[in-house]
Amino acid sequence: MNRYKIFAEITDELFKINTGINFGNDIFQMLKKVISFDSGYIFFQNPERLEHSFNPQTSCLNDIKPPYLKENLEFKNSVYAEIVIAGNGFDEADKKIFKAFSSIIANIIKDIEIAKVIKMQGEILQAGYIETSKQSTKLKRADKAKTKFLSHVTHELRTPLNSILGYSELLSAEIAGKLNKKQKDYVEDIKIAGINLLGMINEVLDISKIESGNLTLNITNFSIENSVNEVVNTIYPLALKKKIKISKKICDIRINADCQKIQQILFNLIGNSVKYTPENGNIRINVSVKDRKLIIAVKDNGIGIDKKYHKKIFQRFKQITESDSNSTGLGLAITKELVKLHGGKIFLNSETGIGSEFVVELPLN
Repeated sequence: MNRYKIFAEITDELFKINTGINFGNDIFQMLKKVISFDSGYIFFQNPERLEHSFNPQTSCLNDIKPPYLKENLEFKNSVYAEIVIAGNGFDEADKKIFKAFSSIIANIIKDIEIAKVIKMQGEILQAGYIETSKQSTKLKRADKAKTKFLSHVTHELRTPLNSILGYSELLSAEIAGKLNKKQKDYVEDIKIAGINLLGMINEVLDISKIESGNLTLNITNFSIENSVNEVVNTIYPLALKKKIKISKKICDIRINADCQKIQQILFNLIGNSVKYTPENGNIRINVSVKDRKLIIAVKDNGIGIDKKYHKKIFQRFKQITESDSNSTGLGLAITKELVKLHGGKIFLNSETGIGSEFVVELPLN
């Protein structure tokens, strides 16, 4: 049987896997049906560790000897792990299948992680309710809001998101056969819709980690210019579709911070500007240094924000306009928490109909 056809068939089984004592062994056993290899590894980052494996020859990523295949496991443009298989050699078909396999596994692992976090929060809420017989009105409101929110998220997680993204990836790679132009456009639309939903789930995971105190920083030294450029390149297709011009003025320095979280801050702010700026609009990104602080300013000429909402937009679940209906209302709340985690501050300058400017100040240590 054609290897591509076999891979398409085992994809159904991949979506049914749950993490457990044999999780790593199970997924690599499935992969062995279409690719011949000796050992398999999934190394997580922050901190780096061997999380899942099959017939491991080492527990260190750098000790794996070629020939091998390696792919990043990404979630919302951030690499959270690497998957590697080692053997006696791999052909082009192996590389193509392994790339599609890695994309599917990346979504499955994150989806399982999100489900665990939500279950944990539900248990914490229930325990807190039992132990606290007399709560203040404020705590009761917070408990009710969390319960409603978790209920909503649980419903969203029941959707076949992994299937949507996994099969669209297979279709895009033309593993099941060639596509005509219109079919490729349709598949791309499916992928974009799936990625948008994935972004919403990612926000849920982030806010859950923040609330449980499990969000930590992985401090590295990196170029802020490179980080800005990477985010802009990711968002550029959306800006191009609306004919929005993005200009940059960057004082390039190297900073000590969590690179992925800084990029998430940038992604949220620039992404919002693209979302709320009309066609043929302009977005300016300025990065400078003042008084031993890194200043990041993202300014647009979009719809603007009424002053009465300036504080509310940083609160969780706040949605100001009807166009926010496809949003969790968590993006700016998460951004503020990530800035605070770095010891910084975020400000908003905006007026209705004129545009908005978000300014982030981060201390340079």
